[in-house]
Amino acid sequence: MPGSRFSQTSNTDDRLSPPHLSAPSWAVPLPARLDVPMSNALRIAAIDALLPQTQCGKCGHPGCLPYAEGIAAGEAINKCPPGGTATIHALADLLQVPELPLALPATPAQVAVIREAECIGCTKCIQACPVDAIVGAAKLMHTVIGDECTGCELCIAPCPVDCIDLITLSPTEAEVQRARAEQFRTRHQHRQARLARNDARRRAARPVRPAQETAAAAPRQPAAASSLKQAKIDAAMSRAQWQKTLKAYGDSPNDEQRQQLAALQQAAQRDQQRLAELQATPAQDAPSAGEQALKQAKIDLASHRMALKAGERRGLDEQSLTPLRSAYTAAQEALHLAEERCGKPAPTRTLVDKAGLSAQLRQLKTDLAYARAELSKLHRSVPEDAAKIRDAQERLAAAESRLQAHTSAS
Repeated sequence: MPGSRFSQTSNTDDRLSPPHLSAPSWAVPLPARLDVPMSNALRIAAIDALLPQTQCGKCGHPGCLPYAEGIAAGEAINKCPPGGTATIHALADLLQVPELPLALPATPAQVAVIREAECIGCTKCIQACPVDAIVGAAKLMHTVIGDECTGCELCIAPCPVDCIDLITLSPTEAEVQRARAEQFRTRHQHRQARLARNDARRRAARPVRPAQETAAAAPRQPAAASSLKQAKIDAAMSRAQWQKTLKAYGDSPNDEQRQQLAALQQAAQRDQQRLAELQATPAQDAPSAGEQALKQAKIDLASHRMALKAGERRGLDEQSLTPLRSAYTAAQEALHLAEERCGKPAPTRTLVDKAGLSAQLRQLKTDLAYARAELSKLHRSVPEDAAKIRDAQERLAAAESRLQAHTSAS
């Protein structure tokens, strides 16, 4: 927006600056009301033209166009918080239906701003932005193009360091943002097309294996285990959908919303009951009690071994190491006993007494690694500094000589 501190210079990258269309992409004159015969495509386009194109997903759809398709199929017109009552009024006038109160609180016109000094360059907000309004790269600072931001809030949740703020716009700036609806729609369409192209390239780059080879390589799971796994997924998905809808409708849902919540709750209860029945059924291929005890004994042995190694690395005295060694020995005996009770033949073990690195040898190897890294860095620098490279080569040779002398002596 002109004169705003959110304005940014445009980028020549086609991902950041797609060609803006001066008219809606469907480019067909639309009637003021839908009380005249028209195709379903025109109906959807007319509805989509009234939506704010924030692509925020608060309506329960992945974008404004899918919500327009839902409205054309009979869905409620009051699920767009960014559009507010103005959008409800326009949709009601277009569709000749009664106006409804907003299902969720209205969202003010806003833009996202990244506190750049706190940005760690994780790129999560870039991946979440539906209109490619955030620029940056991995491990580099990100920034928001204010003129392209729809204020959808989708970048807030993925940010691991919470360095993104939402700034409410003034009435004048809000009008300018609303006038960019077609621009936002076009950018979203370009982003969707780019993602589809990238996905097609990845799929084309994958090696194609014959169907027989794929079937042979696929692990075969017992039917009971596969059913239990699917039941767990179904129960989790239905429960999450019910809870999400319950949270979205708030404390005072209307009759239609209460019916929808009741149906979702019944579906979640059915899936949970089915999961409980499958879990109560004993699996035929379940490991025996002896095998479970053997597995636990192996886990305990590994845990005590790690504790003992950690104590030795920290340089604990003998008095502190004694109980750790005793616990490790007891875990070994417990493992042998579990193997005998399990009935499986004991594996052939080869104990290797491998001494750890001494502090001096570790330091020599560290010095050598730093010398190699320094020389490699100097070779990559432009222009190359011959004197510095020569000094680095000498330091590398000296580090190699010290390490070789220590190894030979020991």
